[in-house]
Amino acid sequence: LQTAFTSFSPFQKKIFYFFSFVWGASVLGLLFILSAHFIVEVPRTGGALVEGAIGTPRFINPLLAISDTDRDLSALVYSGLMRATPSGELIPDLAEKYSVSPDGLTYTFVLKEALKWHDGKPITVDDILFTVAKVKDPLLKSPRRASWEGVNAEKIDERTIEFALKQPYSPFLENTASLGILPAHIWGKISVEQFGFAKFNVTPIGSGPYKIAELHTDN
Repeated sequence: LQTAFTSFSPFQKKIFYFFSFVWGASVLGLLFILSAHFIVEVPRTGGALVEGAIGTPRFINPLLAISDTDRDLSALVYSGLMRATPSGELIPDLAEKYSVSPDGLTYTFVLKEALKWHDGKPITVDDILFTVAKVKDPLLKSPRRASWEGVNAEKIDERTIEFALKQPYSPFLENTASLGILPAHIWGKISVEQFGFAKFNVTPIGSGPYKIAELHTDN
């Protein structure tokens, strides 16, 4: 090969270099395409994600949250019957499935099996009944009360709950996504008058994808 190369004229050497470059670039491009097609990036285990928010959280509670910080944290800590995807689609969260009557007045939800709160206690239909009753309580003055006025909740069995509306309301599924469910075994022991002062407003027990591990405040 060396003898053959030395016998090339200057023009032939230029042609050889050109096609060698094209060949090398083609091989690298093919390897890049194959790499992008077959290799999947996997996040490394561990690490930390730090997110800043303006304002001190006061009510990490879906029934009382009024600030953007409160609402953002409540959405991370608590789950609703439904949840919204980044694209805006509504999909079941605590619910396994749901159905709507032909007249649009009755919504029936079936809970997933073996649902747990962050403290390990089971999530039941009674928790949903409790949450809906509290959000409608005029003494609590929840900012979400108006969305649940005229909605009657009824327990069908241990995993099934039915909501009856007085008139058709197409955005009702959005209400079930925005209302995080409270644990009745915790909040049921707290009077309405003490709801806004309970320690669980800043150290909540929920069922969402994140839970509060520690709370640090400036002295």
